[in-house]
Amino acid sequence: MKSILIYISIFVLGATLLWRCDFGDLNVDPTSPRDAPMNVILPAAQANLIYGIHGDISQFTSIFTQQIGGIENIYLSVGQYDLNSNLAGRVWEGNLYPGAMMDLNIIIRKATDQNAPHYRGVARVLMASALGQCVDLWNNVPFNESFRGNDPTPLIRPAYQPGQVLYDTIQNMLSSAIVDLQATTSTVSPGRDDLVYGGNRTRWVLAARALKARYFNHLSKLNATTSANNALAQIQAGSFANNSEDARVVFGNTPDAAGPWFRFLVGSFGNGVRAGQFMVTLMQGKNDPRLPFYFRGPTFTGAPAGTSAPSASPIGGYYNRPEAPANLVTFVELKFIEAEANFRLGNLAAAATAHNAAVAASIAKTTASLPALNLTTNATANAAYIAAYGNENETSITLEKILIEKYLALFLEPETWTDWRRSISPTTPNGIPALAIAANSNQFTSGVFPRRWPYPQSEIVQNSANVNAQGSARITDRIFWDQ
Repeated sequence: MKSILIYISIFVLGATLLWRCDFGDLNVDPTSPRDAPMNVILPAAQANLIYGIHGDISQFTSIFTQQIGGIENIYLSVGQYDLNSNLAGRVWEGNLYPGAMMDLNIIIRKATDQNAPHYRGVARVLMASALGQCVDLWNNVPFNESFRGNDPTPLIRPAYQPGQVLYDTIQNMLSSAIVDLQATTSTVSPGRDDLVYGGNRTRWVLAARALKARYFNHLSKLNATTSANNALAQIQAGSFANNSEDARVVFGNTPDAAGPWFRFLVGSFGNGVRAGQFMVTLMQGKNDPRLPFYFRGPTFTGAPAGTSAPSASPIGGYYNRPEAPANLVTFVELKFIEAEANFRLGNLAAAATAHNAAVAASIAKTTASLPALNLTTNATANAAYIAAYGNENETSITLEKILIEKYLALFLEPETWTDWRRSISPTTPNGIPALAIAANSNQFTSGVFPRRWPYPQSEIVQNSANVNAQGSARITDRIFWDQ
């Protein structure tokens, strides 16, 4: 497995460079192995998608939510809400459309031709996850004309579809994936080439249902009751039961086979981020035992949002190690979804039970000993935290408690920004948790929080008619579910 991961890490980094062409102009690099067998394309697509989610997407959204602070170069600019079209386009042009999503479309096409529903099911789950990232960042995006069934050649200027329509596409895709994964026959099936589950289709079904619950839960501001019922229905149909079932990639334990956060942090650009002051202060106030795992001690300081503070604490060993987990969707997230959905339906006892399970699972997973980094489990601190913040009941549980604990548990996960945006309301105008507008941001957003990403410059230039048809796409505009 180690040699495979080294190969994939090298492959995806090289492939990313090859695929960083203008999607609206060239789309497909003729030298990339588009006609390779599915067992070669799948791990490359998985690694490329993971590097996108836990690269620019995670970095920029975690700065927006003030879990980390951008202290220099482009990261300081992002911290001041100056996320421009060139920066926003890097993951679109590199990891998503002509990268992982193109490869996943090829797998879906090949699997259909070869009667291999097990491969198609895995690819559909991954494609749904990728498309969900696109909608949650950009709202209306191209899809149908970018990936046109059995036609491997995308349109040069694909039309955009409404984000709300694409959310239906995501749900339909995940439902189809579950059927595929449960097929009794398949000419070929994923195995060691599957970097997430090693070909375990039962686990992939659990992940598909977890993602369905996630995307139903995102609709809470549109219809709190329906979204909650739909999310719970997916959980009750059967999804993750513990941390071991998380959908994630664990890369190799050496620098040349490392995952995305370690590669970023050991490079020169890794100096651009530090602990966020808001996050550090929140964790210190709760005596959170995850603090020395999230950030490097022994003392902890954070960078105020929008300011340069190079003396703030660096990111710690939970993520700053080669084998750090890179998640697609996890048991901890699912339990918080269950807690929130039950709370919105008035099932307060069930909400408290799910919340408590989520807190305990996060503490156990995050604070597992890392002897090589001199990080050891503090059982006493863990128990004290769970007693204080993971011991709710039907009279004490609140939505604020659920969302704050989820904010802490999903450190460096893009879902945190989605949750924060969903939590904004007339009574909570700064979201939950209540963030302050970043310093030095008036010149970019006039003191307004970012709510979406701008479209990539390549799309503005090469696909201008379709981009312009979407109307205003400023960083302060809202995704369709953020009403």
